[in-house]
Amino acid sequence: MSKKVLISGASIAGQTLAYWLTKHGFQTTVVERTPELRTGGQGVDVRDQALDVVERMGALPRIRAAVADVREMRFVDAAGQRVASVELANDIEIMRGDLVKILYDVTKDDVDYIFGDSIKSLAQDSEGVTVAFRSGGAGRFDLVIGADGLHSNVRRLAFGPESEFLDYRGYYFAFGNADAALGADRTITMFNTPGKMVGIYRSGNHAQAKAYFMFRRPEAMDYDHHDLDEQRRLLKENFAGETSWRAPELLDGALADADLYFDALSQVRMPSWSTGRVALVGDAAYCASPASGAGAELALTGAYLLATELAHADHREAFRRYEDRQRKLVDVKMQISDNLGLMVPETQDDIQARNVALTAHQ
Repeated sequence: MSKKVLISGASIAGQTLAYWLTKHGFQTTVVERTPELRTGGQGVDVRDQALDVVERMGALPRIRAAVADVREMRFVDAAGQRVASVELANDIEIMRGDLVKILYDVTKDDVDYIFGDSIKSLAQDSEGVTVAFRSGGAGRFDLVIGADGLHSNVRRLAFGPESEFLDYRGYYFAFGNADAALGADRTITMFNTPGKMVGIYRSGNHAQAKAYFMFRRPEAMDYDHHDLDEQRRLLKENFAGETSWRAPELLDGALADADLYFDALSQVRMPSWSTGRVALVGDAAYCASPASGAGAELALTGAYLLATELAHADHREAFRRYEDRQRKLVDVKMQISDNLGLMVPETQDDIQARNVALTAHQ
């Protein structure tokens, strides 16, 4: 009899894990809090070992066809004039929403998806995990895997409050829809004032552009991560006074986006990614933050490794092996300090020094 596995989160990690577990003969269910697939998000990189994972899934041709085709990161002044730039590597970058849809297409026929529900409680014993759902239903599973992101519900239920595991890195980050006419084609354009960044990401293969915002803040704010109106208020409070370049238009577009993303730039650091029959994968276990550019890579590789180990050992040994192998890559990707200083210099002198340094290396 095949083992029953419940995965929380129809994310990049969750869908990839579901694919490989199903291939290995597991009976796999994915429960997703939102009523439909979440297809918003920024550009994500699929590189190195992650390329091998999606190629084995048969998804690489579709991913290559959907690449964002962004070639330059450009820094501009208040008048929109280029002051520095970075030529971007020829990696495969794809919009998160496109990748999620591709992964759903290759899993939907073999994986049981439940949308509009989430886990209310978990009760483990030596034989399995009893799960109660917020809809009122219940189920019995051999294993439960949290692939439900930075603010993981499974992590909270099985490991403890997120305050024990989130490492706030001193910034807030937001993105939402933008008018593509506001940005240069195939370019990430950024404008800085001390401690803040406003930018636009314009893909070569998408009509819809994305507005980006980052700002420094010494301490994390206390707010409801599911309250979009409150997130809009906080974003507006921090950028309503920015009137140079395209900041007002980009802010208006993002505030009107029903899929606006706003959150602290935090990393997840945990001594272990499993407890009993419950484990975590992707951002739920080791979010390196958007500044790392490694979220999709860690999600894809971690899910593949976890499924592979579960196919060859009991869950206790499999969880240990998965962690031993994946943590080496995670430790590397957690090093993000240079990226933050590049995108959001703290002072006007720092902005100037950044521009001079980038120009000197062209």
